[in-house]
Amino acid sequence: MKFYKLFIFAMILSGGFVLYFLIIADGNKVVCTKLEVGTIRDTVTGNIQVLAEKTYNIKSRIQGVVSFAALSPLGKPIFVEQNQSIFQFEIDDLNRSLKQALISKEHFLQRIEKGSSLALHLEIEEEDLNSLTILHKAEKISFVEFNRKRNLVNRLRTQLEQEKVSNEEAKLNHKLNIENIKSQIDRMTIKSPINGQLITSHAGTGDMIFPGHHLAVIISNNRLIEASLNEEDFSDIQEGLPAGVTFFSLGKNIYDANVSRISSTVNPSTGRRIAYLEIKDKSVPLPPGASGRVEIIKSVRRDCLILPRKALIGNSVFVVRDGRARIQEVKIGAKNLEMVEIKDGLKTNDIVVVETPHTLFDGEHVKPVLIEHN
Repeated sequence: MKFYKLFIFAMILSGGFVLYFLIIADGNKVVCTKLEVGTIRDTVTGNIQVLAEKTYNIKSRIQGVVSFAALSPLGKPIFVEQNQSIFQFEIDDLNRSLKQALISKEHFLQRIEKGSSLALHLEIEEEDLNSLTILHKAEKISFVEFNRKRNLVNRLRTQLEQEKVSNEEAKLNHKLNIENIKSQIDRMTIKSPINGQLITSHAGTGDMIFPGHHLAVIISNNRLIEASLNEEDFSDIQEGLPAGVTFFSLGKNIYDANVSRISSTVNPSTGRRIAYLEIKDKSVPLPPGASGRVEIIKSVRRDCLILPRKALIGNSVFVVRDGRARIQEVKIGAKNLEMVEIKDGLKTNDIVVVETPHTLFDGEHVKPVLIEHN
């Protein structure tokens, strides 16, 4: 009886081994495709971030108390126009100073218009000098008396010229004083440097502000898209190349763009380089800070051997030959997110594993299931 049970167990075990080897010999099913000739776009992909084309951090140049603020701290961002007032400081004291300066200038000009007492004095002394000159020639007066009068006239003439210079200097000082006060009044009004959006305010009505105080942030209405790319992917990237961008906040829509400029430096800590893009549709709402992905089209290759990119394991693929998966090293050309160009290592109609090739080992029995990749 015991011998019979052992015999049955041995038969079951043998049958299991036979079944296992039959399955192995038949091979696991693997999804494959044939290498075909087609067209491929050579692209490079990267992450993108939306930036404002211009950002202004508005700071105060003067000290004063805010009497008007277009946007209160923590308020909702607003659109502003160039030269629009966004902050106003109290200017009552400056207005009084300006009024006083204008009055002083007006009274000074009135005094000049009334004439100079020194000029009148000179006119009288010149008449006396003319009379004494005649008497001196007739030897009716002494030379000393004549010379004293002549010196007096010369001194008065010099004093009159100096008075004219002083008047011009005072007139210029009045003008500069008025201009200085007006300039101070102008600085008490903070204006927007551009058409844009006032997004942040750090001052409200009644706040005391000191020079250098950070008042607000204004961004331009135009947007710039910054694309971060691997340094090794930067070959053949140049201005004007077309690109497709997607934004995480805008769903799966793809927007046409162009490379507008390229950074001349590489970030040494990340090994990445920056390209800047301009989106063609300016109506797309792009908030600064928004992120997404970009695919820049470097070229289009036609009549080349193409293969789904997921078939690659590094620079190799698994090719099915005589029912076995064989590892094959290949030379890669153009590539994008989905497809890759095979320049060497394979030929047309080779059967290549395209689903989970990393689970196979070289020489494994497989049963290929062909699919179309186009």
